[in-house]
Amino acid sequence: MERSGERWGSLFRGEHHYSLDDKGRIVLPQTFRAALGSRVVVTRGLDECVAVYAPQEWARNEKKLRGLSVSRRDFVRFVLASAEDVELDRQGRMTVPSHLREYAKIERDAVVVGVGSRLEIWSLLNWQRYLARVQAEATSIASELKDLSL
Repeated sequence: MERSGERWGSLFRGEHHYSLDDKGRIVLPQTFRAALGSRVVVTRGLDECVAVYAPQEWARNEKKLRGLSVSRRDFVRFVLASAEDVELDRQGRMTVPSHLREYAKIERDAVVVGVGSRLEIWSLLNWQRYLARVQAEATSIASELKDLSL
């Protein structure tokens, strides 16, 4: 594991269930908070979830987004227009902006998922639907992955 602004690699992994409080805040797991620090960048994820990045990882992604061709402006706008800096409080909670809660259909029950270089926050219902779909396809997907030993 690398520190001090270097790439964290696949630090974020795991599935954690939480509930948002009345102010739209969610607790982030302690192991994730240690890697993220006191501030994160949140934006729309691709599968109706909220993507959460450490500032260093976000900076790398934003640079790549800004370098895309003008023909990809819709995707750049999709991601950048919803991006916000969010502070974590002393209890390790972050406020999920209302426009992102609406996008991800998060009302109360949520799932925080570590997916390598970022976190994703899903509504419990969307996460359950996603898992059911992927589970139905898992055997065929795994058969295509020759070098993976699962």
